[in-house]
Amino acid sequence: MIDIYIDNLFGFFERGGFVLYIVFGIALFLWALLLERYIYISFEYKKYKNSLIAELKDSKINQRFKEEIKKYIIEDSNIKLKTGLSFIKTLIIVCPLVGLLGTVTGMIEVFDVMALNGTSNVKSMANGVSMATIPTMAGMVVALSGILFEKKLELSIKYHTDKLYLEISKVL
Repeated sequence: MIDIYIDNLFGFFERGGFVLYIVFGIALFLWALLLERYIYISFEYKKYKNSLIAELKDSKINQRFKEEIKKYIIEDSNIKLKTGLSFIKTLIIVCPLVGLLGTVTGMIEVFDVMALNGTSNVKSMANGVSMATIPTMAGMVVALSGILFEKKLELSIKYHTDKLYLEISKVL
């Protein structure tokens, strides 16, 4: 049963050409980065925030410096939360472009078949059309799903930043 799925997957990659492997590699890297950010926000950032709040409760801060300290803490927190976000956005932008590279290579394949055999070999032309459309579709699917999760990540970062600001305001 699993062999059928594996054969279908390899057939899909074969029909998509070498560009589909590139799109797949970018997708794996993108999802690894997104997963890392979600894990960081869920576990590491909470530890950081809790220890920061505990330190602020224990410290005696001069009234004059409270706003500057609050701004600094929020900026530092934002930097920690947004690490890698611009690279994630870049990978999302690159995916459809790499997919379009697949369109170009697939169309070159179609024209090569037409140059050798004319228009009589429809099966060979269909292979080139598959090579043209599959990577484009895959690049778009990866980009669209990446956009959804990246936007959710940005909203989560904003939520945690606002929450930290409120918690710091209560302590200071």
